[in-house]
Amino acid sequence: MAKPSPYQIEDLVQLFVRTLSPGSLSWLASASLDIDLLRVEGDSVGDMAALSSKLVTRLVDADKLEEALALLKREAKQNPYLVVGLREILEGRRLDSPQLQALLTDYEPFFNSATFQRMLPRVSSVVCAVAVKNELRGTGFLIGPDLVLTNYHVIPECLRPNGAADTFIQDAVGSELQFVFDYQHEPPPQLSGTAGGRSGRVVVVRAAAQWLVHARRTRPGEGTAAAEAVGLQHDYVVVRLERDIGNRPSRVGGGWIRGWLQLPKEECDYVSKKRVVVFQHPAGMAQQLDVGYLEQLDASSTRAWYRVSTAQGSSGGAAVDANGELLALHNAAVDSPPGPPAPRPEDRVNQGVRIDTIAADLRGCAAWQDPPDPDKQATTVWSLNDNTREPRPIIGRRVFREYIEEMMTGDGKRVMSVIGDYGTFVRFTIALLQRMLGNQAQVVRFGPGNMQKLAPEEFARALVEQLGVASDPKDPRPQQTSTETRERWLGLDLPAWVARQLVRHAKAQPGNFPAWVIIDVAVPPNDTVFWTDGLRELVTALVGVRDAGQVVEIPQLRWLFLSTAPLPAAGMDHLKEDLRGDADLPDGFRECMQNAWQSIDQLEAALPENFLRAIAVTTLKDNSRAAAPQSARKALAAKVVDFLESAHTP
Repeated sequence: MAKPSPYQIEDLVQLFVRTLSPGSLSWLASASLDIDLLRVEGDSVGDMAALSSKLVTRLVDADKLEEALALLKREAKQNPYLVVGLREILEGRRLDSPQLQALLTDYEPFFNSATFQRMLPRVSSVVCAVAVKNELRGTGFLIGPDLVLTNYHVIPECLRPNGAADTFIQDAVGSELQFVFDYQHEPPPQLSGTAGGRSGRVVVVRAAAQWLVHARRTRPGEGTAAAEAVGLQHDYVVVRLERDIGNRPSRVGGGWIRGWLQLPKEECDYVSKKRVVVFQHPAGMAQQLDVGYLEQLDASSTRAWYRVSTAQGSSGGAAVDANGELLALHNAAVDSPPGPPAPRPEDRVNQGVRIDTIAADLRGCAAWQDPPDPDKQATTVWSLNDNTREPRPIIGRRVFREYIEEMMTGDGKRVMSVIGDYGTFVRFTIALLQRMLGNQAQVVRFGPGNMQKLAPEEFARALVEQLGVASDPKDPRPQQTSTETRERWLGLDLPAWVARQLVRHAKAQPGNFPAWVIIDVAVPPNDTVFWTDGLRELVTALVGVRDAGQVVEIPQLRWLFLSTAPLPAAGMDHLKEDLRGDADLPDGFRECMQNAWQSIDQLEAALPENFLRAIAVTTLKDNSRAAAPQSARKALAAKVVDFLESAHTP
């Protein structure tokens, strides 16, 4: 992107202040700049405007703003200002425009719903721009690991009738059809000379040599009163790709697979005024979404009409409901819909071919087999970032990653402690946590200085404020009184007040939870953290350790303790990772290298296991003999970087 204007920088800062927590800013800084923002800008931690401004300035100065915003759009917790506001800023419009405010007012409850926040990144990652001979034409989306659904009229010159009027054969070689994933912001990708695979910020996949699965022609007069009878004219084509991109992680550094949208197995429910979201690449531009309502079915009952703003080039877009379930394959604007004329472009009526009609038609073909259900598992995260030229490999730490996944479930444990030798383990552990969570969860952090300075009531206030929770003025923070014991105040009154604030906030912002609280008490050898009077008792109560019948449950929080010595955690049922002593680092290197090799799209075949272990053993021996040896994990991580660099060198 071009250098941002002062207005864009100002609006980005406002956007970050409104939508991100200090922990979220720290996540973005770690992923994009490899810095610990809360440490390097410690003086600004209590001032979100200053902290946001400094982060944006650092991103601009490092020429990393484009990369950071792409990551934010893909991974961030979505809300109205992240969904719509970021798009407005990047397209040169002001964040405070009346049009934007009207749109947000209309759709804010929907955008803020947990359902929408879960749906958006899942659907966005499977939608692609469709190109023919390097020219962007329309939109498509995955309906299988290697199957894209788009409109017939997007690529008509690539098909010709096969004698019978309703069957076709392909009339273009697979390399002429390109499908561009992760095209989230301008400028358009350069497709000329692209052989396929990752190309900068996007992934380009070509069609297979025998790419045509099935097609139905467009109905003449589509979207007008003069439209012909439908028959089999459903305006779709299913294209097979040369690679199963749906089975690969959507991020280079590993993580959840991209997946695909499932075709319905039964007739869909097209209820009037049902919420509709259309994902699209209008006129070859970066991916956009528009939200509206289902109006009705057309006279043939094969097209769904909805009031959603779309533009030329949106053909082939995915029209989904609030849960991300397919409703229609977008294919046209409606020329003369019933009812009064649309006063605004976003109120005009568009249409899509019913997805259950397409699914039934495909299942009537003898050669068609329904794709399997998407595998909802994740591949192992192997790098803290997605930069293949400067990755940050993760050697080992499988126990930690498995524990995080367990803790994110509703019935898992909520507390974990990590013990290690003083050094970089704290910073790396926090970065790994943020990498696994993305920006889907709030993360707040208290360091040794906080634990030695904050009084219990100050800690409770800071915890609530850092989570972005506005205290209820009708429910003030309780003060210790002369008529009750200090033990009851610390163990019941303050924790119960925190719990009430979080319950109230979770009802309005359910997508913000579970949130994570990091207690960092790791200090150099011979140093000790002297907790303020009563703070240990308060934290113990907040994590759920109390006498039977006196526990205050706070299911919205997960706790991570980082220490250089075992914590006095009597009665605390928690998960533990001990980084001291020996670990199977050769196996950690093997796992990291294998996942790195398979996550990078150009590199497909698995590497021999014994070969990788031998490299690890040799690397550790060479490192131990070096004049200035690195830590074992750093030496193996450097070898991963060298290996990948040599793989990219012609």
